[in-house]
Amino acid sequence: MSNKTKVKFLLVKPILTKEEIKEKEGDYFDEHHYTKHNKVITTDTDVYGLEEDGTKKLLLKFRKNVIPQSVCSNAYYALDKHARHKNSNRGAAAGKLSLSKLPNHVGEIIKQDKYRVFYKTKNGTVSRDNVSNIAQSNIAGYYDRPDRNNYNKVNEKNKTQKKEIPMCRTTQFTKKNVEKWKKSIPLIEHADRLFKYLIPDRHKIQFERATKTPEFQINNTAYSTITINYNWRTAAHCDSGDLDEGFGNLIILEKAKSEINGDSGSGFKGGFLGFPRWGVCVDCRQGDFLAMDVHEYHSNTPIDGDGRLSVVCYLRKKMIQCMKT
Repeated sequence: MSNKTKVKFLLVKPILTKEEIKEKEGDYFDEHHYTKHNKVITTDTDVYGLEEDGTKKLLLKFRKNVIPQSVCSNAYYALDKHARHKNSNRGAAAGKLSLSKLPNHVGEIIKQDKYRVFYKTKNGTVSRDNVSNIAQSNIAGYYDRPDRNNYNKVNEKNKTQKKEIPMCRTTQFTKKNVEKWKKSIPLIEHADRLFKYLIPDRHKIQFERATKTPEFQINNTAYSTITINYNWRTAAHCDSGDLDEGFGNLIILEKAKSEINGDSGSGFKGGFLGFPRWGVCVDCRQGDFLAMDVHEYHSNTPIDGDGRLSVVCYLRKKMIQCMKT
């Protein structure tokens, strides 16, 4: 499961307190935040954080060139189009609210906070949804929330009673793009095997939980869901919908630069995945695998170029509520 190079061990201390990083939620961090501490990971490395009270915790495990290029390429072209769709429900990860980054249908703003607005559409209708900055970020697999396009529909006979909509569901992409979804599965299975090999205790907990709802489990893996992001630079945020006892798994897919401008090589630079509180980031590229604590604040450095598609594999923690008795 490894490329047989020696794995480095890195123990880091926080450069920001928990209170300081919480205040910076929704902010962006560039490469200098990490390079000034010489903490850009490019080789096989296990990184642990040493808390102020002396507690040591696993932040990440990174492995280079452990996923076949053919598997990555097949998944890229299966997921590329779906990843490019624009979404407006990513909250803090999409950065602090910018009116210029809101969807075009937003008219008068009724209420807003740091990341979201409640609004009227341009035709004057009060929307039941709230929206955040637009991002090219989408999901596939299974989800533990109703489709919000259907969630607000009401029973025609009783305007105060919402229709009953199943909480857990197959995502639209997986339902409507069967062949593309099949071509994505080998990548997800590779991630699962690497997860099991590198962090067996976390994998065991997550896998056993996933098997309790097999109809919402991706091909006997520890995952229910993947999030795919296209050229999206995330702001500092913590993931909230995945299993707390599990661990996030990240893979980067790349469009060949030859398809962008006729040159060889990949089509983007930057996009390092960073933990700003700890001053450490990872240069993750196609073929690499990153297991990371997504409940720590994380974000991306600037992305220069085109063709970066990130795939995050995880288990939605509320899937358990849909367990058949």
